[in-house]
Amino acid sequence: MSHDLAPSPKKPPYPVRLAQRLLENVKDPLGIPERTAKTYRYRRRQFGAARRFLRKEFRWETEWGNRKPDWWRRGFLSRSVTLYQLPDNDPSLYINDVQRYFRTKRMVNPHLQEVLNNKFSFFLLVKNLGLETDVVDLLGLHTRGHVHPFPHSNRIPVEQFLTETLAERSHIFVKPLHGAEANGVRSMKFADGKYRLDGKPSSIEEMAQWVRDFPRPVLFEAAITQHESQAYLNPHSTNTIRLLTMPDVTDDHTPFIARASQRIGSVRSGHIDNWTKGGLSANVDLETGKLSAAAQLPEGNDLQWFAEHPDSGARIQGHQVPFWEETKKLVLDAAHRLAFMEYIGWDIIITEQGPVILEANINSGMNVLQVHGPLLADPRAAAYYRARGVV
Repeated sequence: MSHDLAPSPKKPPYPVRLAQRLLENVKDPLGIPERTAKTYRYRRRQFGAARRFLRKEFRWETEWGNRKPDWWRRGFLSRSVTLYQLPDNDPSLYINDVQRYFRTKRMVNPHLQEVLNNKFSFFLLVKNLGLETDVVDLLGLHTRGHVHPFPHSNRIPVEQFLTETLAERSHIFVKPLHGAEANGVRSMKFADGKYRLDGKPSSIEEMAQWVRDFPRPVLFEAAITQHESQAYLNPHSTNTIRLLTMPDVTDDHTPFIARASQRIGSVRSGHIDNWTKGGLSANVDLETGKLSAAAQLPEGNDLQWFAEHPDSGARIQGHQVPFWEETKKLVLDAAHRLAFMEYIGWDIIITEQGPVILEANINSGMNVLQVHGPLLADPRAAAYYRARGVV
């Protein structure tokens, strides 16, 4: 067993810490201002974390009767209590929301996090990993009013880029360099002589104006045609798979897949499959690649499961993910080559030719995975979270 990642020591009880602090003040009265400032900074961080936690709680617009403040002290947002069916399930086996939002950021070295957080830098990195598959094609980057198309070195007006690119490819996506939960992701299409933005009639001028008005640089990516079997689940969105990898600290640090979730678009989520926007999540059996029934982020106190798609009636439970063995091999190979990152949530598109990497995230979307069962029930995952001070 490896011992180079020792669990973080537990703090002594508060009365003991208070007595130790008083003793330090007696021994070193000149150090009181420094220790007071340190305590102030610590309390300020605590207050800031509590404020952000409550802000996330009230982002869920619901009736007060759906709030569960008695669970806040245990680190769970009200929506998560419903999502994880607490207390019917053991809460100690779940990564709670305090741990999720404020401690899992430690998983990747802070000096390396930008590589994953920035979709442009991640694209350049994956292109050089020597994997057997390719990453989604990057078509250009917009900044300061012009698009820099790849692999060319020139800069052209947004309207020209969109007109030429959509004439060639008919469907592209635009997304911010940084972002989560599909915020800022737009779909642009050209078919039958008509332009569409997120499925609604538009024009080149309107799409170009949106790009120029966006406050940060954006990337243009090629839309990939998903496997017919994946499109069957919901043809109106690209239905991606989220896989979470981490090292096995109980053995030789070889990466393993802790959980996989098939994300499926819905009427609520529109042109994307994102869970927080109303998409569905079905667990992928790691051995067989078959799907469970799918859940949807609850609007109230009832968690619904769908063996069939609520909009199209397509069968979800028992559905076989194509190229599943190839998908696992790809992700484990990529995780091994990026072992210094340790903790990665991979987004994969299954095409007719096999799996393709869409992007990777430090934020693994904890609730979209744990709705299918607690991560700490896996001894290897629990050991890693303990080693990194999350639990």
